[in-house]
Amino acid sequence: MRTGLLLAVAGLLVLLAGSAAAANGPTPAQRLGFPPLENGPVPGYLMIADRNNNRIVILDPQTRRIVWQFPRPGDIRAGQSFHDPDDAFFTPGYRAISTNEEYNQQIGEIDIRTHRLVWTFGHAGVRGSAFGYLSNPDDAYELPNGLFMVADIQNCRVLFISRAHKVVREIGHAGYCGHNPPQGLSSPNGATPLPDGGVLVTEIGGWVDRISKSGRLVYTVRTPTSYPSDAQLLPNGNILVAGFDTPGRVDEITPHGKIVWTFAPSGQWSLDRPSLAVRWPNGMIAITDDWHHRVLVVDPRTKQVIWSYGHLNQPGSAPGYLNKPDGLDLLPAVPGGLPRTAAVTSASRGSVTRIGSLPRAIAKASAVALPGGKLMILGGEVGGASTDQVLVGAPERLRPAGRLPSATHDAAAALVGGSVYLFGGGQATSVPTVFRVAPSGSAAAVAGRLDEPLSDLGAVAIGGRAFLVGGYTSVTFASAVLRYDGRGRTSTISRLPAGTRYAGVAAIGSTIYVAGGLTPGGVSGAIVAVDTRTGKAKRIGTLPAPEDHAAMAALGGKLYLAGGTRVLRIDPATGAVSTAATLPAALSDPTATTVGDRFVIAGGGTAAVYAFSP
Repeated sequence: MRTGLLLAVAGLLVLLAGSAAAANGPTPAQRLGFPPLENGPVPGYLMIADRNNNRIVILDPQTRRIVWQFPRPGDIRAGQSFHDPDDAFFTPGYRAISTNEEYNQQIGEIDIRTHRLVWTFGHAGVRGSAFGYLSNPDDAYELPNGLFMVADIQNCRVLFISRAHKVVREIGHAGYCGHNPPQGLSSPNGATPLPDGGVLVTEIGGWVDRISKSGRLVYTVRTPTSYPSDAQLLPNGNILVAGFDTPGRVDEITPHGKIVWTFAPSGQWSLDRPSLAVRWPNGMIAITDDWHHRVLVVDPRTKQVIWSYGHLNQPGSAPGYLNKPDGLDLLPAVPGGLPRTAAVTSASRGSVTRIGSLPRAIAKASAVALPGGKLMILGGEVGGASTDQVLVGAPERLRPAGRLPSATHDAAAALVGGSVYLFGGGQATSVPTVFRVAPSGSAAAVAGRLDEPLSDLGAVAIGGRAFLVGGYTSVTFASAVLRYDGRGRTSTISRLPAGTRYAGVAAIGSTIYVAGGLTPGGVSGAIVAVDTRTGKAKRIGTLPAPEDHAAMAALGGKLYLAGGTRVLRIDPATGAVSTAATLPAALSDPTATTVGDRFVIAGGGTAAVYAFSP
């Protein structure tokens, strides 16, 4: 898979040479008709080979919208075949895309403007080693000299192919699958072109080989894992390589095999069979977390995820979802040269500060503010499994205080009549359980059952009563706004415009506000106000981009929605939305509560507790 190495080296040369001409010209994205982007963690449009969705997409990383996709209906002509794109790379000049279909046994080139498959090699659906055949091709690149290079995994070779469909050169040989580069290769799953005309070959079994332009072995090095994937040469001469394992990891190693950097987190941001890690010109590292169905961008200095797309363990094709994304490449779109991501992020963080730590990284927990400036966090996912833990204390000093009757996540909590009530949630499926928890957290018991199972919901307390908003029944998306009348009894007071789960939910006065969320039609950007006195629900605004798995709370008459890499401020009077702050790390499924005069954010796949004061 592509390194983005040519981009990184080119960007470095621009910096060193101070070339204003290169920096001031139109970006590759502009030459294709895409508008320029502002500086950010992703310094351009992001192309993803979304393998199990049989598509290649290009995303605007700031709105998270798909701005280009192949194939559309009618793009594949009679007699052509296209499925399971394993990788996708921009060709030199960014006019086309080279791709490999590992399980369809062919490689090809797609014209970006016309959406046409203009060249292929191999026999679709038929593997082989004879002339014109491939067997599990991986990493197909068009080289500056017009040849196509591909790692032919099961044939244990790297091929160089002309547009006339002639093999003009090969590294390794079909039938010789032992590690003896360059004569023999052990199932090469990566072949990355280098600026000097050489190639970096990755061999399943634990080897990376640097081969010179003339075909000479420069070095071969053992990798930290037995299943390395798509190694990339860094400008400093080291190697960045993904470990296609469970749990997965990404390592930077020297040509002698010394590990100098590793990304192998646990919890929300753990990796499952990552197949590609690349360093971008801004220094950030992008990772395809294939079997977790998402793409991550990591700051290598802090090892924090600062941008992500897709949802953990939730494959899908709706907006915001991926299904085994295996490849990515960057389409530069920031005018004026290299983006200054670190400076922009630092300047835009406002007053978000880390004030405490949880015992472990957690996501999908429930939280409620308690009297006396305390906070309670209930359940959630820790290390990919539900927990029954109850944490209580000041936000700076949360400590285990008790346990729920059973482990759960994606529930919702509200403080009613001096007790904390935890509604629904579940583990593998949604449950109808209602727990009552003492404010100390030391005692918890079943207090009733809802009319139907419900998870992924929101809850607020108004006038001494709890209200439940949306959710998921394990069968359908719920649209009801329920008033909890005690002991499991509920009554429907209103309905949302669509069934909604994973929304931000908060209350001001007698009005419940619902921001974003996942609906049957995809991720929503709607901001809806529900008057609990009249039952009327109306849309009052729109988020800058669709948002789900975020958390919301009210503070000082405004609403604050935390998720991804930012905190949004919503004015309930006008529906206007603005960015209030940038989060130090990308968060998914955090908790958000108002504790005193602070907006407190906890978890979201991390062990951090943050506070924001307007």
